[in-house]
Amino acid sequence: MLFLGAVAADADTLTYENERFGTSISFPADVFDRIDPAPSNGDGRTFVSSDDAELIVFARRKADGVTVQSLLKQLVDVASANGIPATYKASGKNWLVVSGYDDNIIYYERHEFGSNGVIHTMTMRYPVRFRDKYDPFVGPIARSLDGP
Repeated sequence: MLFLGAVAADADTLTYENERFGTSISFPADVFDRIDPAPSNGDGRTFVSSDDAELIVFARRKADGVTVQSLLKQLVDVASANGIPATYKASGKNWLVVSGYDDNIIYYERHEFGSNGVIHTMTMRYPVRFRDKYDPFVGPIARSLDGP
């Protein structure tokens, strides 16, 4: 299910809520103006801007033994092995962030470990040439990521 409420905190903000996992995120309505079709498993959505920036929001069940630190290590290792090393990483008790450059694309991922065995994830990807436009949105959008 897609819930997009422009009545949220302010009239220019949309909120997406995933019915399957309860993942929610808020973002400026005028930035990501295209919504890609939902995947068949209903785990999330992709929102795209007119200049090809992407906001990808999804959730998945946490595998046994996965911790914040083990997922952080895995993400950094996989990125490095693919030639896109993380230039920033941070973590807390129930969250982690990884960011870097994939050629001319900036990527920023936030993963929130929910209380119900689910990992809620948001990824923003945008061209480096639009950094001034998108950098100010990354933090507020990432901090709005939530789920049970």
